[in-house]
Formats: sequence, C-alpha cells, structure tokens
Amino acid sequence: MNPILIANVGNGVRKILMNRKVQFAILLLILYWVFKKKIASAIHRYRQNKFDKNEGDIINQLAHQYRAAVNRSGIKWMINFDGTSTTEINALAHQTKGKLQQIANAYKLKFDESLSDRMRKELSASDFQNWWNIVT
Repeated sequence: MNPILIANVGNGVRKILMNRKVQFAILLLILYWVFKKKIASAIHRYRQNKFDKNEGDIINQLAHQYRAAVNRSGIKWMINFDGTSTTEINALAHQTKGKLQQIANAYKLKFDESLSDRMRKELSASDFQNWWNIVT
C-alpha cells in the first residue's frame, strides 16, 4: 500500500474523531450499549408497577385469565409446550366482548406481547377466527 495514502486516511480519521459532535454521538452509543439491559429492566419494572396498581380491576383479571388459558403450567418458558385450553378461551371471549382493546393493552403491559399474536400462535385458524368474531 502507498504510505502517503495511509497517512492521509489516518489524518482524515483523526479529524473526524476530533469533532465534538462525533465524540458525543460515540459516547451516547457506548453508554446505551453498556446500560441497555438496565434500561430494559427499568422499563419492565415501570410497566409491572403500573399494572399491579390495578390488579383487582376486571380488565387485568381477564388478561391474567387469558395468560392462564394459554400457559397452563404458569412457567414462562413452557408457554409454547404446555397446551391451550380452547374452552376457557371461548368462555373468556364472551366476557371480552366490547373490551378487547383495554384487555389487549393490559395483556401487553403485563406480558410484553400482543394478545392477538398470542391467540394466533395458540389457536388453529378456524378457532382464532371464531374467537375474533366473538370479541369484536
């Protein structure tokens, strides 16, 4: 390689890195990378506390009942393996009628996933369509 070219590239990189705005952007990226787990856990704690304030609310109870119907063991990592109670989901669908958006918001707040996405994963296409027709 040409030594003059390498020296010019080195000088260009030095000039870029000496720019205060570039230094500030690099610092922000490094801080985010270092603290992203702490930021995520703080957001999760905030959502959990917000949900727990209204634990006795019927909307939150229905969100918990949906989770119990799709996660029968109650163990988070087994949600895809432990079976789904379609009879419970159909019973909950009738209670959900007219309150789907509120329950979906509570479910997302508590469990960090969409209620309709979870129902799509757990139910067959026809069962999901029946559930959707009841709740909407």
